[in-house]
Amino acid sequence: MKTSALLLAALTLGATSHAYADSATITVTGKVLPGTCTMADVPVALADIDATNLSNGHDNNLTPATLDFTGCVGVARVDLVFDGAEDSAQDGHWLNQSVGGASGVAVVLLDGSTGITFLKKGATRSLPVDGAASATLNLRAGYYRQAGTPLKAGEVSSQITVTADYR
Repeated sequence: MKTSALLLAALTLGATSHAYADSATITVTGKVLPGTCTMADVPVALADIDATNLSNGHDNNLTPATLDFTGCVGVARVDLVFDGAEDSAQDGHWLNQSVGGASGVAVVLLDGSTGITFLKKGATRSLPVDGAASATLNLRAGYYRQAGTPLKAGEVSSQITVTADYR
């Protein structure tokens, strides 16, 4: 009897149908987007200038400034765009927006510590982010006067907006 039970069990196991196995792949996708940096406003106080010392061009009381980006997480590059009100009578430099202020003068913004690369409306710059998760744009600002423009003394003020796109 034991032999017939074993034989019956062996035949039953051999006669059962085989189950087929399938496989599937789980594909997970995503994207790590660049983070941001900390950027602060940059106040630039130009030294007063006597109207008789205001020469034509951009070399009037140039004052250094820096636009600093710190705490950059996941950012390899910062792309900048400059925007604001331009003064067409002053070669497209930044409009003096001081109400009742000086006329015949604009604000010039230059890229770098040296050179004469103007940063006007629509100008762009790209800054690499260094290993310390920071970037710096050196700037110079000053007074600009176009030759032959009538000059009136007064306050000078201009606001330039810098938009940063983190890459």
